[in-house]
Amino acid sequence: MIFAVAEAEVTEAASHHVFGAWSDLVAGEQPHGLAESCLLRGDGVWQIISVWDNVDSLDRALGDEGAHPANAVFDAAGIDCRHSTMHVAGHLIPTDRRNHR
Repeated sequence: MIFAVAEAEVTEAASHHVFGAWSDLVAGEQPHGLAESCLLRGDGVWQIISVWDNVDSLDRALGDEGAHPANAVFDAAGIDCRHSTMHVAGHLIPTDRRNHR
C-alpha cells in the first residue's frame, strides 16, 4: 500500500470550490488503484489523504492530467498543492472493527 498526502492552504473564500470538487470526485469515476481517500480540514490548511494499492497506480494518477484526486480538487479552486508519498510499512485495524470495513 502507498499512502499519499496532498496539502494546500485554502482560504475561506476558496473552501466552497474545494467542497464542490470533492463532491464531484465522490460522485464520479475514481482512478484505478485508489483504495480510499479523505478530505481533511484544519486551520487554513487542507489535506487529501489517499491510500493506493501500489506505487504504479499512484504514478499513473499523478501522470494523468487531473486523475489524482488531490489535483482535481485543489485545481478546481485554483490552488497549488504539495505532495508527499510514503510506503505503508505497517497497518492496524483493531480487532473489534475488522468486520465493520
